[in-house]
Amino acid sequence: MRALSFAFLAATSLILPSVASGQGYGRGGGMSQSGRYGPPAPKLPGVELVGPLDTVLARAMLNLTADQSTRYRQAYDSFMVATQPDRDSANAAIVKMNEKLEDGDRAAAMFYVERLQDLGKTLRNRQDRFESDLRRFLNGDQVKAYKKWREGEDEAAERKQRENQLRWDEAGVRGNMGGPRATAPEIKTAIPIPTAVAAPALGSPAVRVGRALYVAGQLGVDSTGALVGSDLRAQAERAFVNLGVVLQAAGATLRDVSALTIYVVNYRPADLETIRTAGAAYFGANAPIATVVGVQSLSKDGALISLGATATSPR
Repeated sequence: MRALSFAFLAATSLILPSVASGQGYGRGGGMSQSGRYGPPAPKLPGVELVGPLDTVLARAMLNLTADQSTRYRQAYDSFMVATQPDRDSANAAIVKMNEKLEDGDRAAAMFYVERLQDLGKTLRNRQDRFESDLRRFLNGDQVKAYKKWREGEDEAAERKQRENQLRWDEAGVRGNMGGPRATAPEIKTAIPIPTAVAAPALGSPAVRVGRALYVAGQLGVDSTGALVGSDLRAQAERAFVNLGVVLQAAGATLRDVSALTIYVVNYRPADLETIRTAGAAYFGANAPIATVVGVQSLSKDGALISLGATATSPR
């Protein structure tokens, strides 16, 4: 028991010093009665910065017919092209805002917050119209499935808002201490499990450290954890869909993936073409580094493929 106690204290000491130092500075002013430095974190845009459910995920999650897939793709592509400038501007503002927070300059960060909020309002109005128009070619069950996805994304945005509070609190600490803490470690944040993805057997589906995002192995299973098929093609397609869902829940997309590790049971060279076809969206222009590893088995009986990824989140 004594050994366990020492281990716990050692682990705790790695994460508490910044809190302790913040409390010390609070005596001289800066920390509010609620324990925060300054006002609450401002509310930032959420799912509208990424956009609607993308075409690949929509086809799988909404069970679209071929005709519906075509109409959805046309509407989605048109929407994304039209809103790209605003989303680029918003992501650029996020980068600048975070730089100012790292410097402990909350006032300067608020300049970019106001820009973000204006862009977010415009993007949300356009996305609301896009989603309303889906009723023209989706049936009732598909609309419900889309709403469930949207609700999950909005809940993720609320959790992100709570995470942002810590970032803004740290900016208050840095401001009181006279600037950024060059030696301070990045904060590790576990990404909550998206509703469309089965919970992993151990740990989190993804972890963000700063802007780096690490995604755990995604299997070819549905949201209940059941395998979607017994062949590599079906499982690979679903595994790529699941990877996309986790990325989106973390505020990233397949375009942000820099490294992809693919584990294949009883791998044969002929399997490479199957994987390439299933993950075509990942292997086009500006493709990530991809490593294929043959293994004897995976964590779930009958699973044939597992995808793990590293990405850089824009927010």
